[in-house]
Amino acid sequence: MPGMRGVLLVSANREHFPEPIFPVGTAYVAGELSRRGFEVSVLDVGLSLRPHHALARAIAEQQPELIGLSLRNLDNSAFPCTRHYLEGYRELVATIRRATRAPLFLGGPAFSIYPELLLRALEGDGGVVADGEDAIVRFCCGERGLLAATRPTLDLVGFPARIDAVFPELHRYRTVGIQTARGCPHRCVYCTYPALEGERLRLRSPEAVVDELELVHRRGGQRDFFFVDSSFNASEEHMAAICRALIARSLPVRFSCYLTPKLEDLSLFRLLAEAGCRAVDFGTDSGSAPMLRALRKSFGIDDLRRTSRACREAGIDFCHSLLFGGPGESLATAQETVRCMDELAPKAVIAMTGIRIYPGTALARSAVTAGLVAPEDELLEPRFFFDGEHEVLRAVSALAASRRNWVLPGARDWSSAIGPRLLRLVHRSGPLWTALRPPRATIPS
Repeated sequence: MPGMRGVLLVSANREHFPEPIFPVGTAYVAGELSRRGFEVSVLDVGLSLRPHHALARAIAEQQPELIGLSLRNLDNSAFPCTRHYLEGYRELVATIRRATRAPLFLGGPAFSIYPELLLRALEGDGGVVADGEDAIVRFCCGERGLLAATRPTLDLVGFPARIDAVFPELHRYRTVGIQTARGCPHRCVYCTYPALEGERLRLRSPEAVVDELELVHRRGGQRDFFFVDSSFNASEEHMAAICRALIARSLPVRFSCYLTPKLEDLSLFRLLAEAGCRAVDFGTDSGSAPMLRALRKSFGIDDLRRTSRACREAGIDFCHSLLFGGPGESLATAQETVRCMDELAPKAVIAMTGIRIYPGTALARSAVTAGLVAPEDELLEPRFFFDGEHEVLRAVSALAASRRNWVLPGARDWSSAIGPRLLRLVHRSGPLWTALRPPRATIPS
């Protein structure tokens, strides 16, 4: 292929709460480059205590002719203790520019939300919105600027066959992320997934997914995996097919996943458990019916009860992730949500107070209408939608403090907290929240 070059892919994410996250998107881009015959390596600067030194050393040793920089988030999306990452990205780019004149390609979810702004702010030579696999190959062959993604199917998406050689620090991750599909058919008011991945589901074959788990287990030794799809049950048929393929392969692995708390076939929880599912994170957002409608969720309170009961009966740990402060939130709706969680008694409740506003979402339009942000606000700096802010924040903080299974990521700066690290030393597998102690369930039968 004309223009073939050595490529260094850099994952810029340095957030360690609750623990370092495997850079799954970067790994898929590495897989595409490797499949096309490029020499490629992956560096996750978040694994190093001296990230700039590690980056400069990698560039000096490998002498790449192109560098790809993946930007996962611009901030931790938490309020009131918000951590910003843009300045850290600028510093990484400065380190790259001091070490090499190689062209710089930008991608990842954060870049895809703010492509023009970040291309200018970080002075990249090119970048891609959404799927990066094909675009970076075009960049390697000489195209520059902001490139459009062109990947209608996921047939060829996958990790490099020699992932441990491409990514020498693979063994350092306790859990490895796997993507089984892209796209989100839901219409949640705050969410960027439909813009990032499209509204139409694009599915990987169950055999390819299981092959990937086996590859990582064989090459990196991991037994714990996380299906990173925004909703693993967006297609119940596809989810079931992956579970059956896992059962047929009899791999010594286990997994966790995100689920929408509504299944047409509740018996699928037993299939999930048989396939090795140990934990489920329900994208619940609220336990108040008016708030579920305001957030445009596709389920109701009875669905929360049914799925929680079925998940518990299947022997799978589960948590409910919540968002307080959406349009119409009040002390009454917040208290209703807390009562609902007390009834469901999940292993954990992960509660965000305030909802990060992203451009192009329905929530951003509501924020402009409400006068919370100006129409011209680019929202690069984190802004939060928080109806009933002071009253709800005080109430939720107080109620969470008396519940041992609640975690509020925005309640403090967790970047240097020792608690999660100590907990991981004791609880060595699965999501960290599975180590929490839930109250007894009171779900009506």
